[in-house]
Amino acid sequence: MEILLLQRKNKFKEKITSVILCAGEGARARNISKNIPKPLVKVESLNNQSILSLIISNLISLKLDPIVVVTGHLGEQIADFVNSPQLKNQYGEDSIIIHSSGDDYKLGPLFSFLSITKNNQIFKEDKLFMVFPGDTVFDFNLIQEILNLLLENYSLVINNSIIFYRKIRTDMLKKKYEKYYPKYEKSISYLRIEEKDSKAIVKEISQEKLSSISNQEVIKQVIPIFIFNNAYVKAIKDLASSVKFRTIREVVNLMLEREKHFFAVSVSPENNFYDIDTPLDFKILNEKKKGGQ
Repeated sequence: MEILLLQRKNKFKEKITSVILCAGEGARARNISKNIPKPLVKVESLNNQSILSLIISNLISLKLDPIVVVTGHLGEQIADFVNSPQLKNQYGEDSIIIHSSGDDYKLGPLFSFLSITKNNQIFKEDKLFMVFPGDTVFDFNLIQEILNLLLENYSLVINNSIIFYRKIRTDMLKKKYEKYYPKYEKSISYLRIEEKDSKAIVKEISQEKLSSISNQEVIKQVIPIFIFNNAYVKAIKDLASSVKFRTIREVVNLMLEREKHFFAVSVSPENNFYDIDTPLDFKILNEKKKGGQ
């Protein structure tokens, strides 16, 4: 029975396609990445690895391939990096696929992602898409935990889509950012959920400044790794063709209004991620990750 279960999990794992969105202009971090895509900025405290190389190495370590890197703004630099002999020799010729979003990235990150539907090599009926922002540093343990949760719940996941979250008190978040954002202007995305048939269902993704959230409130902070099956991607594409959106968060909320279900799955609050929106976020990351930890 254990062997059969392991075979099923391995077969399910083969259905996962990792998609890293590296197409944006990184307007808020231009002081750092004016002439280089933000995913390629090297992080001093992470042994001078770039954000993109760190995500790729973590995914390869977990044997999660193929990896699709979606390009747009300064995309030739991303392509040169992925096609470099050093990377090819390290990870193999077929592990990473470069996909150009063309001009779709100018419409926002949602359209960078949806551009994969035009590529038959990537967008296949039986695939599950694990979507990463290319400007966020994730703890390896966080990605590993999410993969384990997917494998443990593969029968549920294959016909649905998932949003991961961690429970965290707002005063802990404020403590984390008070040194850098004294007025708590940092924006936080979090979930409202409801229980249905012993499953947690997402009701809404909210986004607010930390300053507007009361102290000691426990929120369900969104982990910015989205899981979409093929059918949900098609539904998102249909919505985006008739309604204007820029972000995945916006279109997910509209799908929720139209009674499309997303399951909410919690992860350990100890595992962290660092979204890099501004030069200040790089400073936070370097101070928190000294020694490459």
